[in-house]
Amino acid sequence: MKKPLIALSVLLIVSVLALCSCGSKTEEVANHERPVFNLCYSINHNDSKTYLSCFVPAARKAFLKSDSSNSKDTVSELLEKSGIEASDIHCEIIGKRELASADRERLQKDYKKAFSRNDEFDKAFQLDVCFTSSKGTDMRRINVVLIESSWYICSDVIESFRFGESGRPDSAGSTDSSNKD
Repeated sequence: MKKPLIALSVLLIVSVLALCSCGSKTEEVANHERPVFNLCYSINHNDSKTYLSCFVPAARKAFLKSDSSNSKDTVSELLEKSGIEASDIHCEIIGKRELASADRERLQKDYKKAFSRNDEFDKAFQLDVCFTSSKGTDMRRINVVLIESSWYICSDVIESFRFGESGRPDSAGSTDSSNKD
């Protein structure tokens, strides 16, 4: 009789602890934030395919045609250029704002100019992201856009991080093709 009562007590305690631990620590990621967290996840798991899928299709296509992509191992090259190891990067969104229609239209115009594409941005957000590794932090301002029900990072493919530099977030959400990161 004691064994079932002890087992039931342990089960009840474990259940209560599990429910309590899910409180404030578990955070649902908004859809527009998903590309940034997928980017971080793909770096930590050395997954180039997922990494590249975080960026607007036009930027991904341009990157794959460029001299920068002479190997299929994009994430390994990014890790090497950034001086970090896989599973050493964390990201946190420290600021965000939805772009007003005029700002979204300006972003779309820059996108069209950079990539010769006419994709419609249904929504857009500007995110201030803090990437952290054992080497330091790299603050980025990243634009994310909704195109045909999918969210993407609207910039050239990020090719490296500059950990240890402080200050204002870099604008990695720019579609200016001359601003290679």
